[in-house]
Amino acid sequence: MFGTIINSWALFSGFGMIMLAHALQGTLLNINAVVFNFSDFEIGYAFTGYFIGYLFSSIKCPSLIKNVGHIRVFAAFASLGSIAILLHWVIVHPIAWLLFRMITGFSFAAIYIVCESWLNDRADNQSRGQLIGFYMIVLYFSNSAGVMLVNLRTTTEAHLYILTSLLISVALVPILLTKKPAPEFTAPKFLSLKDLYAKSPMAFVGSFAIGMVYSALFGLMAVFGAKIGLSVFQISILVFVNTIVGAVFQYPVGKISDKYDRRTILFVLNLIAITSLIFAFLLGSISFYILIIFIGIHSAVSLPYYAVVISHMNDFLEKEEIVSASSTLTLVNALGMVAGPLLASGFMAYFGAYGYFIYMIVIYSLVAPYNFARIRVGRTSDIYEDNTPSMIVPRTASPVGMQLATDQIINKIEEEEDKSNER
Repeated sequence: MFGTIINSWALFSGFGMIMLAHALQGTLLNINAVVFNFSDFEIGYAFTGYFIGYLFSSIKCPSLIKNVGHIRVFAAFASLGSIAILLHWVIVHPIAWLLFRMITGFSFAAIYIVCESWLNDRADNQSRGQLIGFYMIVLYFSNSAGVMLVNLRTTTEAHLYILTSLLISVALVPILLTKKPAPEFTAPKFLSLKDLYAKSPMAFVGSFAIGMVYSALFGLMAVFGAKIGLSVFQISILVFVNTIVGAVFQYPVGKISDKYDRRTILFVLNLIAITSLIFAFLLGSISFYILIIFIGIHSAVSLPYYAVVISHMNDFLEKEEIVSASSTLTLVNALGMVAGPLLASGFMAYFGAYGYFIYMIVIYSLVAPYNFARIRVGRTSDIYEDNTPSMIVPRTASPVGMQLATDQIINKIEEEEDKSNER
């Protein structure tokens, strides 16, 4: 496994640089949108642009990679992403930022698809799990470190925009100089939305809803921090905690969900999320440390939520259906993300900055009754032993990234079947 990681150093180092830039620019633009006096509505539609671009890229880029190759696509869209962040500094206007965020979302989704498909090609049945784990470490460590870079200089100066552009540009170097040949590429298969809902209604609704939460949680948290008057350092700590705590809790929550009805686990996660957000709303203004605690509790249940949703869906699928269904579920999640920033900013405009929490409470509260209804019509207790292994994926996973993770799940299922047959 270590040999595979060493042989993939160019891929991991390039991806790590991209994630540093991604985290830095997200926090930087959030803060500056408030500093530049964008209205709540303008912030909402400007930051929705990223998720619109991400959605269209997830659909269109696989065929583009198949036609022109991984390295050309990576180089082209890394260059576009590098230019886009500088344009945010050149033209400070919400409509212009909407366009630039769409370019950024399209570019970053293309980069994820390139990296994840390349990684999948390097993996075999023995190393895939370890490679996914190392990929997650690189992703979350780079994300967390990137957030802290916002403290290097004043956000209203050009330096941080230039640094972001440089990080994206530097990411090109190891990828373009690698001697390893680009892999053969197979575009992901997609299950229809109707068929996906029929297979697992709770997974469909849960994926869409958590997409609405994620885009607000990770797309507007620094906006919230700036609006309540936190310093740049405090905002970076807030975003850091939100990222790292959720990453840490993905594995234990996933393992717990292997032993019980995942609908029940989702319902419990839902209730904890609502409770933590209510306390953040009521007590967050008292102390920054109290706010951090409840943000951390919410992150601990919100980031694993999507992974449990995917694992729950897999419980109802045949092995040959898992890859196509997971790819489609990623698009459902992305559709939810498109709606999040605009709706969340509307709540912040009406209720003030803490309307940010009210928005997420409303989303969870709408899902909870449906979740409870699905439990009532759910499975009998003797089926819980047949749960598929838990599936842990980053929230940024593209449809191709889902293939990487689902291949690992299919391998585990086949291993368990072989052990059962031997008995």
